[in-house]
Amino acid sequence: MYFFKKKHVIAALTFTFLFLLTVPLKANPGGFTDDELKSFANAVVQVISIQQQGQAQMIEKIEEEDMTVQRFNEINMQAQEMPIEQVDMTEKEAESYIVLLEEIEQIQIGLEDVLIGTIEDAGITIEKYEEIMTEYQQNPELQQRVQELMR
Repeated sequence: MYFFKKKHVIAALTFTFLFLLTVPLKANPGGFTDDELKSFANAVVQVISIQQQGQAQMIEKIEEEDMTVQRFNEINMQAQEMPIEQVDMTEKEAESYIVLLEEIEQIQIGLEDVLIGTIEDAGITIEKYEEIMTEYQQNPELQQRVQELMR
């Protein structure tokens, strides 16, 4: 899809679910407190749900423009690699694509606000969430500890 400002936050959040279901571990990895990790785990569960809702909204918008998600992604990939005028698409697809870019941007902006609020409501700052996420993606012990706290 098309990414905008603060894409590192959204990207980190997007891949969270994949990392939550993997690898076994030990006691207090990463030096984070149990409270921080519990807040992180709580936020991740909510973030996944919100992201799934946002993705469903984007798919709905794409389909409302009589385009498939696959075709939108094909056009979007080409548009990132070359000038839009050179992208292989019909005039109708071009019109739909331009409309969709704006609609998807608005959805993403709204999601960003909701995601930030959700993370903060879970009792953790965005900075701490990102710090834990970075460590979580690299540390199997931390992954296991978070999984244990989610039970």
